[in-house]
Amino acid sequence: MQARLTQLNYQEILMYLGHRGQDCPMELEQQIHRCMEEVTKAAEPRLVYRFLPVREGQIQGFPLEGKDMQELLADCQQAVLMAVTLGPQVEQLLMRREITNMADAVIMDACASTAVENVSDHFEFDLREQLEQEGKYLTDRFSPGYGDLPLHTQARFCDALNTGRRIGLTVTPNDIMIPRKSVTAILGISDRPQKLRKRGCEVCSMFMTCPYRKEGGSCHE
Repeated sequence: MQARLTQLNYQEILMYLGHRGQDCPMELEQQIHRCMEEVTKAAEPRLVYRFLPVREGQIQGFPLEGKDMQELLADCQQAVLMAVTLGPQVEQLLMRREITNMADAVIMDACASTAVENVSDHFEFDLREQLEQEGKYLTDRFSPGYGDLPLHTQARFCDALNTGRRIGLTVTPNDIMIPRKSVTAILGISDRPQKLRKRGCEVCSMFMTCPYRKEGGSCHE
């Protein structure tokens, strides 16, 4: 299964930028589209994943903290660990713009966040489709830092997937992934259809950076 990046969602980028449905000036709209093109051109999406056995809600040989994981995997026989990154070129692009053009840097950061979620979503969709042909079903995707799954679990995910060698993804002692525009996550695999978990801020992919949450609100208000 290959990493794939398709056209970025303009509305999702606006959400990352904190827009709440207000009119977007033509000049800003053009700037966003230019940044979308530059980020997409720089992106070299990479993906690695691994299947592990599950028993009684626990991944064998890979125990995870928190009740959320036990609930997610309660009806599962397998789990898949995944890691996705946009690659070093996007990281370098963001770093250059943070020095030369901060307005572009902010927009490109939103574009890159949208892009890495795009790649992650495609992997989940492709895997879900493949498994359903085999009579198996996926849970939702769940990442370190959501709910009660600690952020420091990212380092364990990356070690288990050997991401440093395979896709160039590492984790700093402060639990920051390098390249920054990367995602690690877990999904459960069951023989029965899985009910989707209730969505909310704590299980949202934008939890750490959401501009609405920083203001004490949410995007669905």
